[in-house]
Amino acid sequence: MEEEFRLLKTFQNPLDANLTKGLLESNGIEAFIFDENIAYVNPVLTTAIGGVKLLVSGKDYEKAAALLSEVDEDINNEELKIKCPVCGSLHIKILNTPNWIAFLIMLFSFASTPNTGNTKRYKCKNCNNEWANSE
Repeated sequence: MEEEFRLLKTFQNPLDANLTKGLLESNGIEAFIFDENIAYVNPVLTTAIGGVKLLVSGKDYEKAAALLSEVDEDINNEELKIKCPVCGSLHIKILNTPNWIAFLIMLFSFASTPNTGNTKRYKCKNCNNEWANSE
């Protein structure tokens, strides 16, 4: 019986794919990388081939996806270093959209971005509290 493999993630850089493969394998999940050599030989073709592909077996897919999601969330929270003011959780989501008005003012005035008191909005994934921080 042939084993089914599923695409877990694509990368623009083979190094990132290999680091992720190492993380998966250190957690007992067998992973395979495809199109790595093409990306090394001619990096311009990476986008044309759809990136460097990381595949895992179908039976390990859910476990692998959960692990990558958890790692990505930890990295984002480490970069943010923001805690919920209500419950202290680090599971925070950024709600902001780009400040298009400031961008258009900058574009048409040929000046630097105006300081409009840029305020970022956050939401806690644990208690659903929403708050704003100004930068």
